[in-house]
Amino acid sequence: MSPFLLSLAPGTTVQHDDAQGLVTVRHRWGSTPAGPGGRPLADALTALAQGPVAPDALTGPLAETGLALLLHCLDQLGHTLCHHATAAGTRPLATAVPLAPEAAPRPGPLPPGAVTLDHAAHLRPLDGTLVAESPRSRFRVRLDDPRTAVVFAPLAGPTTRQELFAALPDLTEEEVTDLLTLLHVAGFLHPVDGDGPGAAALPAGWSFHELLAHDGSRAGLRDRLYGPVFPLRGTEAPAPPVAPARPGRTITLRRPDLDEARRKDRTFTDVLESRTSARAYGENPLTVDELAAWLYRAARVRTVLDAQPEDDRPYAITSRPYPSAGSAYELELYLAVHRCAGLGRGLYHYDALAHALTALPGGPAEVDALVREGTAATGGPPPDVHVTVASRIKRLSWKYAAHAYALTLKNTGVLLQTLHLVATAMGLSGCILGGGDGETPARAFGLRPHTEIPVGAFVLGSAAGRPLR
Repeated sequence: MSPFLLSLAPGTTVQHDDAQGLVTVRHRWGSTPAGPGGRPLADALTALAQGPVAPDALTGPLAETGLALLLHCLDQLGHTLCHHATAAGTRPLATAVPLAPEAAPRPGPLPPGAVTLDHAAHLRPLDGTLVAESPRSRFRVRLDDPRTAVVFAPLAGPTTRQELFAALPDLTEEEVTDLLTLLHVAGFLHPVDGDGPGAAALPAGWSFHELLAHDGSRAGLRDRLYGPVFPLRGTEAPAPPVAPARPGRTITLRRPDLDEARRKDRTFTDVLESRTSARAYGENPLTVDELAAWLYRAARVRTVLDAQPEDDRPYAITSRPYPSAGSAYELELYLAVHRCAGLGRGLYHYDALAHALTALPGGPAEVDALVREGTAATGGPPPDVHVTVASRIKRLSWKYAAHAYALTLKNTGVLLQTLHLVATAMGLSGCILGGGDGETPARAFGLRPHTEIPVGAFVLGSAAGRPLR
């Protein structure tokens, strides 16, 4: 039996069919049949639902066969069973709360030697209480007693139980042992392998923030809202489908003849097969008409469609040449123009609805900084145009919970591929940048933190070898 007090997670209910004696436990992930245990088993499980309760207190009314069935039920209910460490058996210290259908307490006793904290573990406030979480654990450990937070500092490195006893005078040895056991059961502690971190280390090739982002972007692994659940519908209006026009001088762009493009373009297969990251440019600069055609063919707004609440689409959407999650089209294009025939050097925002550029404040220093970023990333000469892709993230987070950021990165990849293919079809040099400084474009274009965020970049120029005219 568990050394901890136990309870069923909040919202879990126990149902007993008096006629057939069947007991069923219903929880956030569905239901688990507990078997034909009759009223004594139902009463024991109901006590857990009202817990915390000591396991020994559950066994009294049960016969030997009923006790075996209860132990089997507890094993099957690991995904909804909370484990409570307490001081002197009464005052709560910490609770391991299951977060996923796969949650199961780690078997076996606390390792006797040195242990260390999982390198993906972290502390954060939640509902007024400090909690420990890790993308590699299917439990959250809630620190019910503030004194328990001091346990985590020495566990950042290899630590023995005796060293913890000496380092934590405000906790008794029994309390420290119970906390360590709870962290072990929840998958937060690992034995030290020689001088190295052993199983506590991050998986090879993974960084902490990438592991956390991946875990948070997938469904089914956490007790959180996920998917198109419109989490902000009741608190604020959706962001507009098209970004409001930026103040500044407007440069209307020429609209290309798409019928002519259809006649003259290479086949789609030829464009795909010949696409390559081009990091060299012609002696002559890109022209404003080429830039206009490229933007129009890849990123313009084709149509705007009103909201249709009757179809569970309570927000207006647009149609553009590339796909977007929920038709949100949250991505904006900002240009740092280094050289372009017919267009002055400077900073611009692309108005995808009007097919126009808006000149933005900012001098040569801002253009230079962005062009240098493109040059450093490609190892080539300065591009004609550096393009920043920025996300109006609330266009997605208004509808999607938990994975709006993951979706905007996917949308960014789609847009960057479209920009690249159109550049190839037009015979221009283009290259997607694999990274970049988020602060440089944010300062240059006046992007609001956490509201419009840089998520990608592209460099464009005339084709290498294009002769002077």
